Amino acid sequence: MSILDRYIFRTVAGATLVALLVLLLLEAFLGLLVELEQVGKGHYDFVAAIHYVMLIQPQRLYELFPMALLVGGLLGMGALASGSELVVMRAAGLSLNRLTRSVLQAGFLLSLLVLVIGEFAAPPLEQLADEQRAIAKGEDLAIRGGRGFWARDGGYFIHVRGVLPRFRLADIHIFKVDPESRLEEVTAAQSARYQGGHWLLEGIDGSILDGDTVQTKRLDNLSLASTISPKILDVLATNPSDLSIRDLLTYVDYLERNGLDAQNYRLALWRKLLAPLVYLAMLVIAMPFVFGPQRSAGTGQRLLIGLLLGLAFFLINYLLGNVVLLYGHPPLAGAILPPLLFLMAGFLALHRLR
Repeated sequence: MSILDRYIFRTVAGATLVALLVLLLLEAFLGLLVELEQVGKGHYDFVAAIHYVMLIQPQRLYELFPMALLVGGLLGMGALASGSELVVMRAAGLSLNRLTRSVLQAGFLLSLLVLVIGEFAAPPLEQLADEQRAIAKGEDLAIRGGRGFWARDGGYFIHVRGVLPRFRLADIHIFKVDPESRLEEVTAAQSARYQGGHWLLEGIDGSILDGDTVQTKRLDNLSLASTISPKILDVLATNPSDLSIRDLLTYVDYLERNGLDAQNYRLALWRKLLAPLVYLAMLVIAMPFVFGPQRSAGTGQRLLIGLLLGLAFFLINYLLGNVVLLYGHPPLAGAILPPLLFLMAGFLALHRLR
């Protein structure tokens, strides 16, 4: 790395970290205000609320990094432009392409650290935060939809109303069907816990359908082998965007093996895999505002431009993702189109500045 690259790295990294810190502090403050509404439920007190907010910050860092990188690129390089340092660099024979490459190198190095946090630190800490909050409040872990979840395991259709901490389930109904999709057996269990690679059902009432007759059974417990592992349950209790690439791959494979819709999780998976492209797009779209007519703009103007561009990207990303899922298009299209649009716009604007 040359002296120029190191200098630009320090400039962009410093501005990005300041922007990220401000965004995280704002998010933590607003998140704590929301959590204060839950204080007093069970054993969930003010200290527990602060602990919860702190545990979810790595995930918020991962989510806010594109915006921080965009603002950091604008403010950092904008400061060099205001101090005429970019003019000196250009006068010394450095091309626009060379300066842009140095900025992208800085963004790439920062992105590596954030990607590691987003893959290995943020997901388990977020899941731990949700579990500890559920234990303190004395309630089940939240399952999207609010009415439990359905899962398919071969010839079994399973409905679970509640997921409890430490790999326990509550209010389970299991429907067994034959190859012709005719109902053969219905089993209801009060609870279940995972041990030794199996689910141990407790408090069981069952009905076996045999032609025109129905046989009932009542058992204290029953062992059930199932592909629905605790890892799958962690996925079910977590938003797709908060999952690691490894967990997304595991759940997409489970859904597809059981003939279930995996599009939403495939979209989240592609967005994770294409995160470096998003970071690249954030810096590229910022450069025309640094080297172009706006190079003499003040810090406030650059900050406003960065926030508006960031909000525009997140809006386009959200809308295209929903359109892709709604009309059944490949999830890859919904993940790759927003950063490609920003990259094309940024490179086109830079080309006109040459």
